[in-house]
Amino acid sequence: MQRMFLSITKGDEIRFLGHLDYMRAVERTVNRSGIPIAYSEGFNPHMKINFDAALGVGVAADPLYAEIELFQDMTPEGVGALLVPQLPRGIRFLGGMKAEKEWPKLMAFINYETYELEGPALPGACPESMEESVRAFNERPSFIYRRVTPKKTREMDVRPLLPRPLSVSLQEGRAFLSFAVRRNPAGTVQPRDVWKILAESFAMPWTEGAFVCTRTGAFHEDGDGHLTGPLDPDAFR
Repeated sequence: MQRMFLSITKGDEIRFLGHLDYMRAVERTVNRSGIPIAYSEGFNPHMKINFDAALGVGVAADPLYAEIELFQDMTPEGVGALLVPQLPRGIRFLGGMKAEKEWPKLMAFINYETYELEGPALPGACPESMEESVRAFNERPSFIYRRVTPKKTREMDVRPLLPRPLSVSLQEGRAFLSFAVRRNPAGTVQPRDVWKILAESFAMPWTEGAFVCTRTGAFHEDGDGHLTGPLDPDAFR
């Protein structure tokens, strides 16, 4: 068996596709391509394909990483040559890398993500007031956010989970918010939470929930704060 990491996308055209439907689209693409994909054993065998994260409905990703297992050796270029002609709109192949058996799974490796959220600003919004709202949040050493769901209510300090200052801009009535999120096994902040916090607690002139979200990067952050991507040749050395 051969492991391989692939970099693909979930584009704007399919951002509202659920994760299970996205998985099925990729599996059908792999099936049409003729790639020698490995299957699990048992009564209900399935393709050995895993993604680095289950993106929510409405979230696009450029890139999104996938791990596959093949029952015969291929080069990443060979896999790409078979995949690309079969890919549907919204999914692109960006590259690949052979993965050694001892390397961790992508879900365990990636612990740092970057996002951009875009949505309509309220009438009368100005760049100066929006930048002041973000500055007020960035200067807080701690911010306790109370997330309420149908199943439970949880409080968390979101500041340690947002490792770099948030940034905001206003262009032709559209607001753009950029930030990074640390994954935490005990739980992490969601992009929608950040948009909501700024609207509710820092007078940001936009409507809660009125945005589209794109994950713009996924990395491993080491103890010194250095970032490496899964396809970096030195990532696992």
